[in-house]
Amino acid sequence: MKTVEVTYAGLIEVKRGETPKELYSHQNEAIKALNETNKDAFEGLLVLPTGGGKTLTAVHWLLRNFINNKKKVLWIAHRHELLDQALETVRLSAYSSLVSNVSGFRYRIISGHPKHGRPVHIEPSDDIIIASKDSLNSGLDYLLKNWVGHLQEVLLVVDEAHHATAKTYRKLINAVKDNLMKRGHDNGFQMLGLTATPFRTDESEKGLLKLVFPKDIIFSEHLRNLIAKGILAEPIFENLETKIEIKKKLTAREIKNIEDFDKLPKEIAEEIAKSYERNKIIVDHYINNREKYKPLLIFAIDVIHAIALNKLFTDKKINSDYVVSSVKDLATGTTVAATDNKGKIQKFRNGELEVLINVEILTEGTDLPNVQTVFLTRPTASTILMTQMIGRALRGQKAGGTEKAYVVSFIDNWEDKINWVNPEKLHFEDDAEFIEKDIPSANRTARLISIEMIEEFARIMDESIDTTGLEKLVFLKRVPLGIYRFSILEPSEGYEPKPTNYDVLLYDDTEEAYDNFVQDLKIIFHSIDLQDREILTQVELEFLLKIAKEIYFSDYQTLLGYRDEDVKNILRFYAHKEQKPEFLAFSERRKCDLSIVARHIYDNSLGGKAEADYIKSLWNDEKSFWQVLFSYNKLYFMKQLAIEIMKIADPEIYGDDVVGSLPTVIPDTIPIEKLTLYEIKERDIVEYRKIKNAVFTKHTDAKGFITCAISGVKSQMRRDFQIDHIKPMSQGGLTTIDNLQLLTRKAHVEKTRKENTRR
Repeated sequence: MKTVEVTYAGLIEVKRGETPKELYSHQNEAIKALNETNKDAFEGLLVLPTGGGKTLTAVHWLLRNFINNKKKVLWIAHRHELLDQALETVRLSAYSSLVSNVSGFRYRIISGHPKHGRPVHIEPSDDIIIASKDSLNSGLDYLLKNWVGHLQEVLLVVDEAHHATAKTYRKLINAVKDNLMKRGHDNGFQMLGLTATPFRTDESEKGLLKLVFPKDIIFSEHLRNLIAKGILAEPIFENLETKIEIKKKLTAREIKNIEDFDKLPKEIAEEIAKSYERNKIIVDHYINNREKYKPLLIFAIDVIHAIALNKLFTDKKINSDYVVSSVKDLATGTTVAATDNKGKIQKFRNGELEVLINVEILTEGTDLPNVQTVFLTRPTASTILMTQMIGRALRGQKAGGTEKAYVVSFIDNWEDKINWVNPEKLHFEDDAEFIEKDIPSANRTARLISIEMIEEFARIMDESIDTTGLEKLVFLKRVPLGIYRFSILEPSEGYEPKPTNYDVLLYDDTEEAYDNFVQDLKIIFHSIDLQDREILTQVELEFLLKIAKEIYFSDYQTLLGYRDEDVKNILRFYAHKEQKPEFLAFSERRKCDLSIVARHIYDNSLGGKAEADYIKSLWNDEKSFWQVLFSYNKLYFMKQLAIEIMKIADPEIYGDDVVGSLPTVIPDTIPIEKLTLYEIKERDIVEYRKIKNAVFTKHTDAKGFITCAISGVKSQMRRDFQIDHIKPMSQGGLTTIDNLQLLTRKAHVEKTRKENTRR
C-alpha cells in the first residue's frame, strides 16, 4: 500500500540535554503551585498576562509531570493558530531535562483546518492530542472509544480558558470526565485552564467560569510585576492627532458594523490609505524621533497603505520594506509571496531594515525581540487585534527585548463617534475607548437604539406612507427602555466560527413580556431534548418560538418593536450558552423626550431666529443624545420636532386631548418608593429591574420554585406571578422590598376583589 508523510501526527524524539528556554521566576513559582495542586485531582486556572509565557509554563509542567510519567494529555483551543503554537512549544521543549523517562512520545493535532488531522484518526498510542474543541465535539465518539476509554488518568488543558463557559467546551469536558468516572477512575481527571484575564468577560459568565474550574485560580501574576522584573517592556503610550477629518457620514448601521467586525468601509479605507498629508505626518513623526523610535514596526490599514508609506520612507533614504499576504504588488504587478515576507522579516531582525510595515500578518506568532516602537496607523475596534499589536513591542530586556517600548497611535478626527480601542486603557483596564471622554456611557446604547428608530423616522419622512398611527404615539413610548445584547458563534468562511452580535430592543410594551420570557428560558427548554447540543434544529427553533409567542407575546401583533427574529436569536443564544442575555438599560432615556423640547418652544412662543438658535444649540450639544438618536440626520430631528409641536398646537389632528399653553407648574420632589412600580420603570429602568429581581429572589427557593405569598402555589415560571403591595399604596404603603410580595394572577385578582368589596 502506498503511504505518504503527514505533519499532523508523528513521534517527537526527546533530545538529550537542557531545554533551551529557561523559565523566569514567576513561571517557576507557577509550576510549584501546580505541583502542589496536582497532589489531588483538580480543575483550576493558570493566569498570566499576555507575554507572560502561559503556553511555555504549561508545556514545561505537563512534559515533566505527565508525558514523562507516561500519562496522556489532551490540549484544546478554539482557533487552529493556537493549536499550531502549542505543538511548536511542545516540540521545542522536548529535552531530557524535562522528559527523562521516555525516549519519545506521539502527538496528534486535530482541527477543521486542511493541514490538520480528524478525530477518526485518533489512536490509543497518541500521548498528546492537541485539538480544536469543535472538531473533537463532532468526533467525540472516536475520542472516547479510541483514546479516553483506554486511560486511567488524563490531563485536559484548555487554552484561552475564559471561553470554556460555552456549552461545547462544557460538553467536551464533561464527556472526558464522566468516561473516567464511570470506569471507576474518580481521581483520574485533571484540568488546567490557561488565560490572561479570566474575568474580562460578561458579569453573567463569572459565576459559570467558577463552575467549570471549581479550584479557581491556582496561580496568577500581575502585568505590573512582569514589567518591574524586566520580562515585559515598560510601554510608553503616545497619541498624535493627525487633524485629518474623516468627512464621510456613516449611518448608524455602518458604525455598528465597524465596531462589530473591525472593518472599515472600502471608500474610507482608501481615503485614509491614499492621504498624502496623513502619510507624511506618520513618516515625519518617525524622522523627528528616529533615534528614540527605531527599530519601528508599523501596522498599516491595507496593502495600498503599506506601499504608500514604504515609498515615503524610502524617498527619505530610510531602509524600509513591507510584508503583506500573498497578493500582487500594486507598484510592479508581481506577486509578493510568503517566502519573500520571511526574508524581509529576517532582514528586520538582523537590523538591515530600520522600518517594517505590515498588514495584520505580524500580530501573533512571530518573534521580533528587537522592536522598539510600534506605530498604530490604523484604528481598530478589536481588543484582540489591539492586544496583539501592542504585544509586538513588549519583549522586555530579560527576554532579549528593550527596557521601554513606544506605542504611538495616530488619531484622526472622525465626525462619527466610533468606539475605537484605546491601547493604554486596554493594557491596564477593561472596556477601553479612544473617545470615552466625548461619549457618555449610555451613548453606545443610544446608537444601537437609533439603528432601529432611524427606519421609523425614514417612514415618517416618506409622504407616500400613512404614519399617522405611529406619530400619535407619545414620543417617549417609541424610545426603548434598554437592550438585550449578546453574541452567537456563527459559521463562517474560515475554519472557525465567528462571533456575531445581536441586539433586542425592549420598549414599554415589551419589557415585562421579554423579562418573563428570559427568566423562564430554562423551563422553556425542558420542552425539547437538546442534550449537549448548542445548535437548535429549525423544527426545534420554530417550536420554541411558537411556545414563546403563545405564553409571553400573545398580543405580539400590537406590540411596538416586536419581531420573531429577536425571540429566535435569544433562543439560539440560550442553546449556545445556557445563560440569559445581558440587559443594557438606556438610563438616559428621559433625556430623549422630544415632547419636552416641543413644549418649551410652544410655551415660550419661540419663532424665527430664536427658535432656530435654540434648536441648533440642542442639536450641537455634545452632552445630549439627539444626534446619536437621529443617526446624525438633522432633517429627521426637525421633522419629528415639528410633529411634536403640532400635537400641542392642534391636538385634534392626532385625536389627543392635549391643550395648548399651560400655566407654569413647579413639581414636587418625593422619595422614589412613593411611586408605583410602573412609575419607577418610566423614570429609572435600572432601579425598577433591581426591585423586581429582589422581590423574585426573596420568594424563590434553592430549587428555583417561586411561591405565592397567599395561596402557597409554587411554579418555576416568572410569568405565573405578579408583584403586589402588601400594604396598598392607597393606605400609605411604599414600593419597598419589605412591602412587596409575589402572588399568582388568580390570587392577585381575588385579593383585589376583596379589597374593593371592603371599600
